[in-house]
Amino acid sequence: MVNTNSVLSSIFFSQTIDWNIKQFFNSNTIQSSFDLKRIGKAITRCKDQMIVEDGNKYKRITIKTNCGGVVVRDEVLGEEIKTKNQYYIKAGQLAVSKIDARNGAFGIVPPEADGAIITGNFWVYDVNPEVANIEYLVLLLSSNAFVQAWQDCSNGSGNRLYLQEDKFLNYKIPMPLVEEQERIVYKYNKGVNSANEAISEADKLSNSIDSCLSSLLQLKTVKNQHNDKSGLISTTTLKNLIGWGAKTNSNPIKPQELFESIQYENMPLEFYCEINPKTIYPDQCEEISFVPMECVSDIYGEIAERKNGKISNSKGYTLFQENDVIWAKITPCMQNGKCAIATNLKNGYAYGSTEFHVLRANENALPEYIHCFMRSKRLREVAMSYFTGSAGQQRVGTDFLSALTLPLLPLRSDDRNVLTQETIVKKVAGIRNQIKELHLNAEKARIQARKDFEEVIFGE
Repeated sequence: MVNTNSVLSSIFFSQTIDWNIKQFFNSNTIQSSFDLKRIGKAITRCKDQMIVEDGNKYKRITIKTNCGGVVVRDEVLGEEIKTKNQYYIKAGQLAVSKIDARNGAFGIVPPEADGAIITGNFWVYDVNPEVANIEYLVLLLSSNAFVQAWQDCSNGSGNRLYLQEDKFLNYKIPMPLVEEQERIVYKYNKGVNSANEAISEADKLSNSIDSCLSSLLQLKTVKNQHNDKSGLISTTTLKNLIGWGAKTNSNPIKPQELFESIQYENMPLEFYCEINPKTIYPDQCEEISFVPMECVSDIYGEIAERKNGKISNSKGYTLFQENDVIWAKITPCMQNGKCAIATNLKNGYAYGSTEFHVLRANENALPEYIHCFMRSKRLREVAMSYFTGSAGQQRVGTDFLSALTLPLLPLRSDDRNVLTQETIVKKVAGIRNQIKELHLNAEKARIQARKDFEEVIFGE
């Protein structure tokens, strides 16, 4: 620990490891009631070298930061891989990024990544089962108490800090007997499983929204009726054209069919709202809200954060106002459900990502009614087939939105037997409130599981 009561710190020259001054002020121990042992006692570096051959296919991985784990990135031919000297990895190994370990880039190699290859920037370790349970080890390495340890074990300048393997392997961590580690992991997983069950239930409820809309509005069943591969020519009526692209108009499912009701009249989306309308800020107003894409929750379908912005900084952004529906048009934000009603905006106005479509409801619709359809899974899945643009930068154009139709309902009614937009909105809102509660409960369960783990290990 750093001695904050003294001004000077001294160290013998023979004890210096390198010329990074940070080492003189680092804490090299973690406090725990369990015995502290070197990480190197539990893991052994594995170097299964191989030479990439042009004609063979190879799986490659990436290790996500923030403890996101190990995932298969792609599978490519050897001729596409420039670095020919690489290493094989096996499922169940501990994988670490020497560049981003301090940012939580480590994890267990999953079964689907077995036999993948890595460059020297990734390290993999075999875990000795008689010394450590690998799940316990990963939990420990991702604990709050170990954050500083990753920093202590990394050297370099600026943002290019590299993990020093000797420091890492010599770092001492709490290592109870394996049986105790397994009990600790079991208790932690019990809490995580509770969270996963809540998320699973939330996903079922999310899927039920489409069923709810379909039942209440008596929507036609959507079929790939145009997807007839036996024919060479596909036809469509002039009124159903969506722009002038052959690819777009040969799509098996048309936007007009998505929410077509057999009970109610169907009107185009433009009957209910303006699509990407012009927004004029009021005079004598400078401070408004700023809503970049990351501020829209894809889980709850609402604006999670409204940042402070100024009209003078809004040039080049998408402009909108109170009660507008903003809908992400770009992949993967669109299919993830980034769609929200813009409420509680500073002075009633905002600017945000250029990747938003804006829908401004008129007297024929409640904004919430439009939001119900724009965030439905049914729409998002079909909209993906109308993407245009290059890979990674694909978007849904306004032609798709213009072609959408929605069932025509009165906004409100005193007659309970009359189906209204307000009825639909309340039904869907009730389901979404349940979904939100389940997600919040899941987050609480995960936080509690982590807290319990760290209290057992570190007494915090």
